[in-house]
Amino acid sequence: MLELIHYSPDSKIRPHVTIAGSRVCEDDLKDRYGYVPAKRKMINTFWLDPGGFAFDDTEPIRFEVNGISVGVKPEHLYALDGIKARVLANEDWVKVYFTQWCLVVPTATWGEILTTAKAFASVYEDGRVLLAERVKDVPFVRIKKE
Repeated sequence: MLELIHYSPDSKIRPHVTIAGSRVCEDDLKDRYGYVPAKRKMINTFWLDPGGFAFDDTEPIRFEVNGISVGVKPEHLYALDGIKARVLANEDWVKVYFTQWCLVVPTATWGEILTTAKAFASVYEDGRVLLAERVKDVPFVRIKKE
């Protein structure tokens, strides 16, 4: 089970998702910044959402790694390379930085999540291609090519 941890707005710390009952995440933030959680919420699924666009009519991909339920929209798979992470000091855990929140899990678990998502990315069409197809007939809309 996962836990969504919120900090006070004045802390400017984005919400964190971690394994329920672990203290690695909150201990790290307390040691670094002196803040403790303001509220907690149990969640069932962590969404791999690197930020950016998402379609409302695509079916999410769901999988499980070490008891963690993960969801990702196919159009987000191409952007996973841009996600930043840091290994937590004195721990075998990693903090992964998403636009809206951070994920704190064991390093091996993050490796499996990322490897699984990359495998899906190799078989699903790139989200930028999907977007270009959908807007090709919209006047005055152009998709920047890399």
